[in-house]
Order: sequence, then C-alpha cells, then structure tokens
Amino acid sequence: MIDRINQVRRGLVWIVVTLLVGTAASWGVADRIFAFLAAPLTEALADAGRDNRLVFTHLSDPFVIYFSVALLGGSLLALPVLMALFWRIVAPLGLGRGLFKAALFVLSATLLFVAGLAFGYWVLLPFVVRYLLGVAEQFQYAVTVREYLRFALRILLAMGISAQLPLISFVLARFGLVTAGQLLRWLPYAVLAAFVLAALITPPDGISQVLVAVPMLVLYLFGVLVAALATPRRST
Repeated sequence: MIDRINQVRRGLVWIVVTLLVGTAASWGVADRIFAFLAAPLTEALADAGRDNRLVFTHLSDPFVIYFSVALLGGSLLALPVLMALFWRIVAPLGLGRGLFKAALFVLSATLLFVAGLAFGYWVLLPFVVRYLLGVAEQFQYAVTVREYLRFALRILLAMGISAQLPLISFVLARFGLVTAGQLLRWLPYAVLAAFVLAALITPPDGISQVLVAVPMLVLYLFGVLVAALATPRRST
C-alpha cells in the first residue's frame, strides 16, 4: 500500500513538472497558438469582408489569454504522463501488466483526445462560428479575445474528453462494472446528458447543440461496441 502511494506521489510530481515545462515552452509561442485557435473566427470574418481583428476590454486580457493557451499547451504535453499514472493505478486491478499494454493504453488515450480536439477545431468550430456570424449579419459586432477563447475551449475540450468514452467503456467493461447491454439500456439517459452538456457548452441555439451532442452520442454508441468486445468471457 505504501509503495502504491509513493508511486502515485512520484507520478503526480512528474505531471506537475511536465505541465510546468510544457507551459513555459508554450509561452514563447503563445501568440501563434492563439492565432491558430482564432483562425476559424478570423478567417470567417475576413471571408465576410469584416474586420477580423479581435478586441479586448481589460488591460490584463492579453496576458490572461496567452497564459491560458500556454497552459493548454502544457496540459497536452502532460496528458500522456497523466494517462501513464492512471494506467499504473488501475492496471494491477484487472487490466494486466506489461510495457506493451501500458504503451498501447497511453497512446490510445492521447490519440483519442487529440482526435477529439481535431474534430472540434476543423469541423465543429468553423461550422458553428460561420453559422452564428450569419445570424448576426445585420449587426455591428466586436468579438473579444476572452469571449472567443472561452467559447472555443469549451467546444474543443468537450470533444477531447468525449473522445475518451470508448476507452472509458473498455476499462469499465474489463472490470465487469458495465456491459454492452447496460450501456444500451442507458442510451436514453445518455441522449439527455449529451444535449444538456451541449446546451451548457454552446450558445443557446439548436444547431450548435445538435452539432455537439451528436458526436457525443456516436462516441457513446462506439463505446457500447467496445464494451461488448472487452467484457471478459465467462468460462462454462
């Protein structure tokens, strides 16, 4: 027990160190990271013939924005370390040991998260941004950097976390905590939860909510399939 606690403590130290190093490294290119995150909006504004410069309303806003995106970069760098620590905690409980299994788990978790971010950035954000700008076409507007970053990060993180659903289903099924049948029976609750979360993440319009909720439900259904494959077979 003491050894397990020491392992967790060392893992947490490595996570903090990796987060700090990643944040410090990202700080030097924070302006480029933000420009990349803001591209779906700035490109849409430019295509519409509008001024695509974002504004800020508080003197500290640029620092807060750059620190936030630097912290995001550090978090992405620390994600594999976090997943490795999670594996070290849960693997002895029934997932098995071995370097290959650990590497496969960490790689799967990281790639799923990045895939969720990519889907949010290249599919959801451009569509939602252009749709909302189209609705506001008759108005004069100025989008603040803080408002946009909060909006973009909500969508990106929601997609990144949602992309972990198949992996979560795999772990729970391997532990015997859920089955594919149970997940299917819970589908109506999953639908409700997906649309409630989508309503909290997106602006109050039905199109954006559907665009966020549907990928969540697709990932949930994929998790049902994963659970069916991962459930341990009972010996007869």
